Amino acid sequence: MGYRVRQYHKSTEQKAIEGFFKGLWWLVSLPFRLIFGRKGAKHTGYREESFDQNFVRTKWQEITQLIQLGKPSNNARAVLEADKLLDHVLKGFRVPGMTMGDRLKASKNRFSDDAYDAAWKAHKVRNELVHNSEFEIMDYHAKEAIENFHKAIKELIDF
Repeated sequence: MGYRVRQYHKSTEQKAIEGFFKGLWWLVSLPFRLIFGRKGAKHTGYREESFDQNFVRTKWQEITQLIQLGKPSNNARAVLEADKLLDHVLKGFRVPGMTMGDRLKASKNRFSDDAYDAAWKAHKVRNELVHNSEFEIMDYHAKEAIENFHKAIKELIDF
């Protein structure tokens, strides 16, 4: 027997009052947003002033060293670290979302179709590693996932 959720429908008056207060809040907060908003940022908002590309380069070197070691445990760790690094970059761009998957969905317009598909393929390999205890990653799967993460990160930032 399924659980039924009672849907809550707002009346027209409730929607009107809510819209009025949202508009009022927008007007009241406008001067603060103009004064304290990010200065010097591009209109697209894709880059964040404090984004540390040196951190990304350093982490990427660690990931490539793990892959070069060639052990299955190192390959798995490299994939997990690369996924965390892509997530870090997306968070640096303030992409909304509770999970990495949510942030990937929200950032589709930041990628070419090719890089977006590559990011998803690599993230799915990561999910398989984390959620399937019997999954053992092969060298070529790990290298392909790392290449896909690299393609996605490189499209977001130049490193």
